[in-house]
Formats: sequence, C-alpha cells, structure tokens
Amino acid sequence: MSTETISKGTTTEIKGLSRNCLLSVSSKLIEDLHNKVNLKRFRASQDDEVKIKFTRLLIQALEAHNRMLRDGELEDIKTRLDELEKEMR
Repeated sequence: MSTETISKGTTTEIKGLSRNCLLSVSSKLIEDLHNKVNLKRFRASQDDEVKIKFTRLLIQALEAHNRMLRDGELEDIKTRLDELEKEMR
C-alpha cells in the first residue's frame, strides 16, 4: 500500500493514503462484504457484530480521509486559478 509522508515526528511518522489506496481499501471491503452476503448458506457468526462495528469505523475513516484529499485538491486548484488570473491581468 503506497503512502505519502505528511509529517515526521521524533518517534512516529504520519502517512496519508493516496486516492488510489483509498479506492483499493474500499474495493477490498466491498468485495469481502459481497462474498459474505452471497454465500449459498449465509451464517452469522459471533464475531460478525464486532466486524460490523470495525467495518463502519473503517468506512467513516475512508470518508473523512477522502474529504481531506478533496479539500486539498480544491485548495490547489484555487491557488492555480488565482495565479492564472494574475497572469491574465
């Protein structure tokens, strides 16, 4: 899974997922859920409740991360547009 370094601390390094990584993680999640639901005999297990909670948490994290990526891209577009407008004056 490829990552981009966001910042470095003294003991940890925080990395951000690229849009392609987010797509890969969400595609794997969809595939896993699809396989679970489409079994000939769907059987709920004791661990399903916990897995569902973590799946929901993962989805929320993916959504938040995607929003931050989109906000960064929009900021970059705004900066580039401002530069183009200055050049045209």
